[in-house]
Amino acid sequence: MKIRLPIIWQGQRQLLLNATLTWLGHNQFQRLYWLGEDAPEAATLITAGNNYQHLGTECDVLVVNAFSGFPADAVAAISGCVKAGGLWLVLCPEFRLWQQQANPAHSSLLPYPIDATEYQGLFIRFWLQQITTANLFVFHGQQLIQQLAWPTLAASNASEPPFASKDQAKAAQAICRVVTGHRRRPLVLTADRGRGKSAILGITAAQLVTNIKQPIIITAPSPQAAAIAVNHFKQLAAESDHDCLQFMPLDELLLKKPAAALLMIDEAAAIPTPILQQLVAHYSRIVFATTEHGYEGTGRGFTVRFQQHLNKHCPGWQKLHLQQPIRYQIKDPLEQLIFSSFLLQSHPVNFDQQIVPGYVVKTYTAADWLQQINKLQQVFSLLSLAHYQTQVKDLASLLDNPDLMVMTFEATDTVLACALLSAEGNLPPQLAKQIYYGQRRIQGHLLAQSLAFHCAKPELATRNLLRVMRIAVQPELQRQKLGQRLLQQIEIFATQHNIDYLGTSYGANINLLQFWQQAGYTAVRLGQTADKASGEYSLLMLKPLIQEDVSNTLTTEFAQYLPNQAAVHYPLLATQLLLALARPQQTSPITPQQLEQLQLFCQQKRPYELVNHLLLAWFNQQQNLLPAQLKQTLAAKLWQQQSWQQLSANYDFSGKKAIINYWQNTLVNLIKT
Repeated sequence: MKIRLPIIWQGQRQLLLNATLTWLGHNQFQRLYWLGEDAPEAATLITAGNNYQHLGTECDVLVVNAFSGFPADAVAAISGCVKAGGLWLVLCPEFRLWQQQANPAHSSLLPYPIDATEYQGLFIRFWLQQITTANLFVFHGQQLIQQLAWPTLAASNASEPPFASKDQAKAAQAICRVVTGHRRRPLVLTADRGRGKSAILGITAAQLVTNIKQPIIITAPSPQAAAIAVNHFKQLAAESDHDCLQFMPLDELLLKKPAAALLMIDEAAAIPTPILQQLVAHYSRIVFATTEHGYEGTGRGFTVRFQQHLNKHCPGWQKLHLQQPIRYQIKDPLEQLIFSSFLLQSHPVNFDQQIVPGYVVKTYTAADWLQQINKLQQVFSLLSLAHYQTQVKDLASLLDNPDLMVMTFEATDTVLACALLSAEGNLPPQLAKQIYYGQRRIQGHLLAQSLAFHCAKPELATRNLLRVMRIAVQPELQRQKLGQRLLQQIEIFATQHNIDYLGTSYGANINLLQFWQQAGYTAVRLGQTADKASGEYSLLMLKPLIQEDVSNTLTTEFAQYLPNQAAVHYPLLATQLLLALARPQQTSPITPQQLEQLQLFCQQKRPYELVNHLLLAWFNQQQNLLPAQLKQTLAAKLWQQQSWQQLSANYDFSGKKAIINYWQNTLVNLIKT
């Protein structure tokens, strides 16, 4: 049968390890993956740090040595590598003892000063609850205590090579139609793991290359995510055509926007909607491939938000869902186990467009979830929907991190909106000073650490802080101010619990900035490195709840700092966002003689190069009064020092001369002596 066998074997550590190694020695498996300590020499050692590098590969046996820790994220991810007929084996202490022990594999999820070698989190206890109803073998020593029910043998899924399933063959036809059919009719290709969606991108690219004049470009959140497609392409295409499929990172693709016969985007759900929208606006032939739910993060957010955008801008777009597994059959016990025990199964809820006013506010901490599994499922699904990087480790954090709290709006026992909160700060002054000097870094206190080190305010790290990590509203209920109402409830809670500052940190875009500004939060820091997947910079915002507030000084210094540093640190930051954050320090008024020089520029009697410094000084004082496009183009050039080529591409000008003419014609009535 084309299934994978999940087995959990509980007992005494050395006995189980010896028996496992003996059994492995008697059975020569082609590929053995081992997660945890005591791996034999023949095994490929999987760690929490390298598990994503093995995605797309296969193994005959995966052994998880849970005696040395149980990293939930790595277990969920690497389990997809077990092939049909393979074995998934977890070695662990007796369940009664295991759930009372520390889980050092989750040390990165625990905040200072918790000792991961001693702290007993709740994730193991939760996970053991989940598997009691799962379909798997459970052994206690030599005794079988839970029997696997063998699924019915599935019908043959065979197809003509190079396709591994009939679904793949249909997908190839649909991808070809994107290239040969009408423009602006993208294809959305969705599947659970193991359905061959990445492989079919490479297979179809190899079929297309002989009939196209431009290259096919493939992009993804990381090169590893596109590796499966590229490898399949190279296996099938002639060596002389290998350059016809080119991987390009998202940031480079957005910057250069090269011509392409087809743009393929793998793991599209892991890319923020604004990035996908930019690509749709530029490329007329696109295939999006993605997992709609799973350990990688959210797919339902992609389904809800981005596909709404396609409905509006590409009404002829097509969707194809691959259902047939390739490496194993439908209702494979291991796939079912991973989905159910890590809450990866999608449970969409339908809502009326208008909510009933009588929703209630509830709060949950880690200790509450074991009796509220249904609520935990709803919260985790909603957080996954709202944020493209939600992973299994976030579920583990909810259960293991005692400093995390979730606030919800609920009606009829259904979660309408939720916020994930982190209690931070309250650090000893000496530790805050060490962080300020760069001598220490601690876990679980992002807000306190950034305020002490980046903002040079170690005294703020000693205050009681509450960080809003995520906030999510059911898609059908958005634009009804539920998010703002939730922030108001958080502020009430924080005031009641003597919190000094509320804060948040997120990948900045103009819509989110306006949302947080509306709630009274102000920006105090912008990270200097853009996220590789989203192209967004991390923005830190604060809201004081005390009288002796120093955040106003931080906000002013930050806003004045931005224009001077934009060219060095933020050349690719969205100019609209830069303008919303920046407030140049006011200098002496422009003199009549300087204004005369600018007027001569508007009359084409002075070149730009002679007056750009004067134009910068004038713009710093007048930018809030200028029309939007003029303001953005001047900021892009004067603050960010973008090239004429970049300006032309971003604002649809034919070149430098056209841009300068636009400035001259627009400024002539604005620059007055």
